Amino acid sequence: MSSKKYSAAIDLGTTTIAAALIDKKTNNVILEKSSTNLQYPDFGLDSVKRIQNGLDKQSVKKLQEKAFLTIGNLLNYFIKELCIYPEDITEIALAGNTAMELAFCGEPLSDLAKPPYRPSFDISFPKKTNEIGLSLYIDIGTENLTTDSNHSDAAINISSDCFGKTNLSNGKNKGTLDSDLFIFPILDGFVGGDTVSSIYYLDLTNRDRPAFIADFGTNVEIAIGNKNKIFTTSAPAGPAFEGGNIKHGMLAQGSAISSIELKNGLFNFETINGSKIPEGICGSGIIDLMASLLREKIIDKNGRIMPQELIDSESYSVVNSGVDNVENEVVIYRNSKTDIRFYQDDVRQFQFAKSAVKSAAEILLNKYKIDVEDDFDVYISGSFGNYIKNENIDIIDIFPFKNKKINYIFDSSLEGCKKYLITANSVRTLDISKITAISKNFPLSGSKLFEKLFIKNLLWE
Repeated sequence: MSSKKYSAAIDLGTTTIAAALIDKKTNNVILEKSSTNLQYPDFGLDSVKRIQNGLDKQSVKKLQEKAFLTIGNLLNYFIKELCIYPEDITEIALAGNTAMELAFCGEPLSDLAKPPYRPSFDISFPKKTNEIGLSLYIDIGTENLTTDSNHSDAAINISSDCFGKTNLSNGKNKGTLDSDLFIFPILDGFVGGDTVSSIYYLDLTNRDRPAFIADFGTNVEIAIGNKNKIFTTSAPAGPAFEGGNIKHGMLAQGSAISSIELKNGLFNFETINGSKIPEGICGSGIIDLMASLLREKIIDKNGRIMPQELIDSESYSVVNSGVDNVENEVVIYRNSKTDIRFYQDDVRQFQFAKSAVKSAAEILLNKYKIDVEDDFDVYISGSFGNYIKNENIDIIDIFPFKNKKINYIFDSSLEGCKKYLITANSVRTLDISKITAISKNFPLSGSKLFEKLFIKNLLWE
């Protein structure tokens, strides 16, 4: 065991899990890292598919194991980089959506598959990591970071460069993660601890002026509030904003197109890693692309990709006009080996997602009795936060308000977990208790108003 002590913040996302390691003495973030959730390849793109794959104890155990392995690998990275023992990580704060938090605790997701879609399990129950089986082990003298597929525990092998034999206390060659564990509370079936963490980070319970936040993940959770009341909802947007269900869509990593502009009939783009040859397009790139296509009137107000002959600009050349009942498509990039296009079905996926968010936001603002012209702060959280252009938010018509200053946060859920870990226990406990006390959720499932607005908001204004 080293003399230093650390805490770990974890955002348990449906597609990506992010973690930060904090020095408990200085409250400084020492390391941050994220990884694709290992549930993602085997158990589907979105929360609905996770729920379908975790209805009983046996099936949810598989989800739990994948979450443990992903989190284990992230913590293992921290341990290896700093040459510390698992037992030096003494506190963990974790936030995720309702399905992710329940699966992390090994609780079946059957409550989320039927009305009223509210979990009966008390998420505050696990107080230590060993209560749910999340443990880490160190084998001194091995080189490779590995995971043991036979156990839900994440096994770690650390280089002998970290630990000489003189460092071992009482001849120990293993360290066990036995951290205090805080899981952010759930507000409703589809508004989970990640939303509470975001609200906590933005300090809504201590604000006079209302703040609006939309957290773009596999679904889009929306909250608006101040010290008097907080209203929340979850927009069934699906994974399009993370590149899901888009033919050449991908997560925000590697050579994904993160920024793109159509000018003089040519696409100019940037990728996340700087590559000139893109592998696909991620959420921020899709938003930029849609804004460009709408601006150039390549897509009409109904969401139809126009044929070349009806496009009144020099950008018509990016459209490959379909023949024999084949729909039009947009050619983003093409060489002898790579062909990246945006299809009519991709536009529809984005159209459904944007309408869901706009309709949900419209309902929530109306319930809160705040007008779109009123003065309130606006925040957007999501992996595309570093890349998105402010003006494009208005063009894609994703919110019922326009011309607001938008503040971007890369990961508000992770930031809330960090804030929790560096705040005095009495203060953080009071703040989170107040969030749950003054929050009211408005589910959209079965809402006739949402259905009506959804149809209306499919059109681009």
